[in-house]
Amino acid sequence: MSQDVRKLQAQLDGLIQIAKNNEAKQANFQKYELSLLNCSDLFELFTIILEQHKEKFQLTEVTLLLHDPEYEFRRLVESRTTPPPWRKRLLFKENLQSINQYFTIQRKPRLSEFSLHQHQHLFLDNDTLRSVALLPLVRQNRLIGSLNLGSRKPDRFQANIGTQFLQHLAAVVSACIENARLQEQIKQVGLRDPLTGVNNRRFFDQRIEEEVNRAQRSKTPLSCLFIDLDHFKRVNDNHGHQAGDAVLKQTAHILDDSMRTSDVLARYGGEEFVCLLADTTNADAEDFANRIREKIADTNFQITPSTTLNMTLSVGLATLETNSAIRNSKQLIHAADQAVYAAKISGRNRVHKAK
Repeated sequence: MSQDVRKLQAQLDGLIQIAKNNEAKQANFQKYELSLLNCSDLFELFTIILEQHKEKFQLTEVTLLLHDPEYEFRRLVESRTTPPPWRKRLLFKENLQSINQYFTIQRKPRLSEFSLHQHQHLFLDNDTLRSVALLPLVRQNRLIGSLNLGSRKPDRFQANIGTQFLQHLAAVVSACIENARLQEQIKQVGLRDPLTGVNNRRFFDQRIEEEVNRAQRSKTPLSCLFIDLDHFKRVNDNHGHQAGDAVLKQTAHILDDSMRTSDVLARYGGEEFVCLLADTTNADAEDFANRIREKIADTNFQITPSTTLNMTLSVGLATLETNSAIRNSKQLIHAADQAVYAAKISGRNRVHKAK
């Protein structure tokens, strides 16, 4: 009889331990879920998903694949001067079909053995995985991506086991990504010039500090161009403000198309634009400035369906370099501003370098 009691007690102890483990897991997940729900910053959210998730749930690999047809997420990621540690695990696809292929029409999590052939594009350079879980991220019945979990344990993810929990996780992650994206859009609106669509002065004032610090750390040159449209007041006076707006929009478009990904373009005010050219010497920046000056001069600016104008611009150039007298952002801006003034009084339609 006592032997049966001990056996029952052992079974009971085992069930209690399982219940405690499940309770601990539930508490761990709830804490993680709260950190997701309380996060409105997109970069912080990506860090939680790609770094903390891996550690908290003892996974070998976590990647995130997002549908990004307009390069919206990519532009946000690439705008950071220092690449985040999870950058290679954040993946993008322009074509929705390339994400849809991983899921059935019901869009439920897929748990299976790892297949190099099937999963190599989701888990780059990681052939040690043995089981994977692919979680579709859906918002308003629209697939926005997938959260991909990988483990070296072959029994960690098995078909039809734990899918309800993973579905809940996918729903939370989907909602949080969409919320953070919208918050980022709101922030970007406040940093954009509504007329031209390029960055505004507020954005520039933030970025120049980051770019100057980066240039000084890496001991690389940073060039600044102040660009001013010549005789712009005449356009407004002779043709009206709508014509002036049309010229500004087209100028911004030409400048924006000429920029590299690492460059910063902003409308500084009125008819004045400013560019930061990272890792660009004074001589290279002068060549670039002359190219855009010639491009503007060669453009027929359409101000009405039947009327075009020709415009020119003046450019002031200053460069922060290791041996230059310019030491900080204020000095760089002041030098470029003085240089564009010198270009104006020297006859316009030219590039003037700061002394």
